[in-house]
Amino acid sequence: MYKYIISDLSEVIIQGFMGIAEELEPIIKIPKKEIELEKTKNYPLFVELMEGKMSEDEYIEKLLGITKWNISIEKFKSTMRKVLDKKMPGTIDVLRKVKQTNKYTLVLLSDNVKEWVDYVEKTNKDLDIFDYKFFSYQLGTIKEDNITFVKVLDRIKAKPEETLFIDDLMTNIESAKSIGITGIQFLSAEKLENSLKEKGII
Repeated sequence: MYKYIISDLSEVIIQGFMGIAEELEPIIKIPKKEIELEKTKNYPLFVELMEGKMSEDEYIEKLLGITKWNISIEKFKSTMRKVLDKKMPGTIDVLRKVKQTNKYTLVLLSDNVKEWVDYVEKTNKDLDIFDYKFFSYQLGTIKEDNITFVKVLDRIKAKPEETLFIDDLMTNIESAKSIGITGIQFLSAEKLENSLKEKGII
């Protein structure tokens, strides 16, 4: 029987870094596909950011130094915040239905950087529905590493079999599964709601 529902943030509740290519394309005059390719090539740098090993400014400065994109650090930051303002349609309404049952502890677990989290928490009150919030920059690890889930379960005193995890990335679902946590891959709010109904959660 589930007692804890862990949800991702980016690309589940709000748009995250995956959405920045579309916003950057008209600014730096580079096709979206090429921007995505550069992001992929520089993924190790992004992991360092997510693990709290560098600030947002340091990351952007290094990324722009490598890619030579014609954009200032400040413009990049404002573009990222524009992305963070975008909500994924319907997800928070589904999670509110879970909350209203009064049967589950809601936990937010996000690979994220302090500056983006600070911005989202100031501008988006939807996150108030969560009983706990954990971010990779605080934990020092990302969800691809299953030790992240071990840390979270330890802090909330939960067992893997009592926990359901929602994330858009199968790599993270598999990471959670490796320690016994059941996962639902997020594809849309409608499909998430149907999955939760099938499991008798809402």
